[in-house]
Amino acid sequence: MNKKTLYRLTAAACAVLFITGFSGLAGVEYQKSKPGPALPVDHFKQRVKAVISQASQVQAETLIVGDSLTEFAYLPELCGASVLNAGISSATIQDASTWTRSLIEASKPKRVVFALGTNNAKLAESKTPVPMVMQTYAALIDEAKGHDIYVATLPAVSPERPGFDATHIKALNEGIKTLAAEKGVTLIDLDRELPMTDGVHLTSEGYAIWRTQLNAVCT
Repeated sequence: MNKKTLYRLTAAACAVLFITGFSGLAGVEYQKSKPGPALPVDHFKQRVKAVISQASQVQAETLIVGDSLTEFAYLPELCGASVLNAGISSATIQDASTWTRSLIEASKPKRVVFALGTNNAKLAESKTPVPMVMQTYAALIDEAKGHDIYVATLPAVSPERPGFDATHIKALNEGIKTLAAEKGVTLIDLDRELPMTDGVHLTSEGYAIWRTQLNAVCT
């Protein structure tokens, strides 16, 4: 095989890989490229550090504390004001209770929005009784006293989504509704099926509805 033939075969193979790569982009598992063996990146810890850093840099009028549903959201503003997106993938209500006060003190927001609980419905987490989870949530809300406070219920999780307890989502939502009434804070009711990519995370259409619901209750 001469060099010219080898070149043509190589170029054709690269073209196929290029086209195939882009056609399957939506299903790609992205990883950090680095020399040598791939090392795991602890996104949770890095994201917590990033949010805390951003809180000290801006004084956002709206602080939204959430999980990956919030982290993945495009939020240039919320309630007509600047936003600190404190969404952290895999965060539970218990996790958020450890850093929310620091975020509030650093960013000094007018309003605090809590959009938490989906990860509490994971099978590994759903063993914790809902009343106990709501006790933690109540303390979390108390951390935001002196601000306009909003709490959001959870969108429905697809029954086909593995690793989640859909019935626990319903119990958590009932607990959140009761807690909002007891604490006298504004409820954002997202307890409905929204367009999703994987049974949990939202599509662009789902986020459009999500943002509309959030903005509808703002004062």
